[in-house]
Amino acid sequence: MAEKPYEWAEGATLEDHSRRKHKILREYFAEYLAVRCQHPQQERFRLAIVEGFAGGGRYKCGTAGSPVIFIEELKRAIEGANMQRAVNGFALIEMECLLILNDLSRDAIEGLKGHMAPLQAEIAESVPRLHLRVEYLNHTFEGAYPRVKEFISAGRYRNVLFNLDQCGHSRVEHRTLLDIMRSTQHPSVEVFYTFAIEALLSFLEKSDPDRLKAQLRPFGINSIELGA
Repeated sequence: MAEKPYEWAEGATLEDHSRRKHKILREYFAEYLAVRCQHPQQERFRLAIVEGFAGGGRYKCGTAGSPVIFIEELKRAIEGANMQRAVNGFALIEMECLLILNDLSRDAIEGLKGHMAPLQAEIAESVPRLHLRVEYLNHTFEGAYPRVKEFISAGRYRNVLFNLDQCGHSRVEHRTLLDIMRSTQHPSVEVFYTFAIEALLSFLEKSDPDRLKAQLRPFGINSIELGA
């Protein structure tokens, strides 16, 4: 299957489908934080976010990519929550977030570091109750996953969110998704899992059993089940 990875070195172009995905991601994450931090007696919320295909952080037009969206919403959520708590006489909440950013492209990672640095500096200076730790990995997602698990386990994060917005449909194995969802290390886990379904259906090689089997492997589907 022909895939079109983003060219981050010269600035990636933001396409309409990505713009729509980012809108959904931003709105969902904002609501997620609001729900998780709503209890007046709660004084701390700990969260790990894993970007399996992080990209360069911003597109050529300057629009935020998903890593920047996560930070913007974390900052907005804790400021809003603590303003409301102060008005109501409740204890302020602290938020601790481990943000693991992985991408196979070295250009993407280097660009991402440049976009993240000023955001981290701003948070350290003006949002003292948001404790943000960022880790960068430069692998395929499958190659990075063991290290991701180590980070989460070492920090004992129970709340984990995976954003797996892959280019194509075969970058995340079915067994890896099962491992994420079944892990007892993080009982509260959510996954944004994106793949190119139209491209997959267009390029399924039903006349070539071996190639069809390889294409379906990431989804845990065999050609017999497809025929049924």
